[in-house]
Amino acid sequence: MDTPAESASLKSQYAAQVAADLERNSAERERLSAEIAALREQLAVLDDNRALLLSMRQTLGGDAAGGATENGGVSGPGDGSSARREVAALSVTRKARKKADAAGGKRKGADAGGSRPRRQRVREAGVPTLRELVRDDLAQHGEPRSAAEVTAALSQALPEREIKPTVVRSTLESLVAKGQAHRTKQKKAVFYSAATTDAVSEAAVEVASDASSDAGEPGEARAS
Repeated sequence: MDTPAESASLKSQYAAQVAADLERNSAERERLSAEIAALREQLAVLDDNRALLLSMRQTLGGDAAGGATENGGVSGPGDGSSARREVAALSVTRKARKKADAAGGKRKGADAGGSRPRRQRVREAGVPTLRELVRDDLAQHGEPRSAAEVTAALSQALPEREIKPTVVRSTLESLVAKGQAHRTKQKKAVFYSAATTDAVSEAAVEVASDASSDAGEPGEARAS
């Protein structure tokens, strides 16, 4: 017959064993719960990918999934063919998207390139050129004006057109070279003013005479 001391010792041993078992049970339970949660997340990702692949297969009209199961079941052990088919279908989907993006970029480039004929049609429709606008602005203002002032006036009058100061300055210099405008300097600033009608006529005559003389030189050389 066990003594009270032996009974107390056995109870303490059983209690320690039960506590250790409970601790191991809790640790294993936590581990399995974490694995189950991770597997559920992976399954949710696979479900999303599967839905995307099925929709892409229907869009492409081909058997991109390669015989993938339609019921969403889990493949048996050792059967990795379905996973490989899903990966192959995903690569096909990505290639299709890249081709679509490339085609969209080409269409955008074609649309951008089509703006030049549109500008040419606008010019042919009677819209004044920048040269004409600059020349008219100088004619309307009697006093000399800078390129910045001409640019500001034209931009305010024609907000729908993109008028750059550098282009306006080049146009002014071209008018000066053709005798249709005068250029003056005040300190470090350059100002432009419209040439008189007589000066423009004289410049046109000089240009015409220079052109005729240049054209006549080869004939004279042949005559000599």
